Amino acid sequence: MASRARQEKERQILDAAVTVFARSGYHKSSIAAIAGEAGVAAGTIYLYFRQKEDLIIALFQRHLGDYLDEYEPRIRSESDPAVRIRRLIEYHLAFFEHDPELAVVFQIHLREVSPMIRDGITPVLVRYFDLIDDILQDAHGRGFLDPELDLRLARKVLFGALDEIVTSWARAEHRYSLLAQVDPLYRILSRAIGLKGEAECATG
Repeated sequence: MASRARQEKERQILDAAVTVFARSGYHKSSIAAIAGEAGVAAGTIYLYFRQKEDLIIALFQRHLGDYLDEYEPRIRSESDPAVRIRRLIEYHLAFFEHDPELAVVFQIHLREVSPMIRDGITPVLVRYFDLIDDILQDAHGRGFLDPELDLRLARKVLFGALDEIVTSWARAEHRYSLLAQVDPLYRILSRAIGLKGEAECATG
């Protein structure tokens, strides 16, 4: 019971941190402001996190980790590599459209942080990169991609496009639908990496 209560309190604090970071920016946010948003005493924050840096690392690990726990199995369950890549694009954009505050924190304020914070968020980010690499390597090995394709560069292009689309949307204060970008982005990226569907591979 105590462990569950602690987890709930930690989630409450992290949710408050997202709101405060999105509103004020990471550097201008204080532990006192986060405590006020969470409805707890400032001292309570330090029972869970030693410093503000630990807060932003924890919220990144939690949100991206939860995303991968839920959506990685769904993506990998698709047999057609073209469908896998479309699902990757769709789920990524849906994830941020459903939480605009988190998009602001991830896409804008995390770019302003220290090397220590970047080191802290690297392991879960590498897990995401590994998923993209696996999708591309499988597609390449099965003949769904241009045989001359540089897979490492392709992963950078794919993730970079997703990153830029969400960043632009966050900076535009969410004035349009991210999910409306799924099909156009999929078509552009498919052409860029020479992606074929199962029907094309069967006849090719």
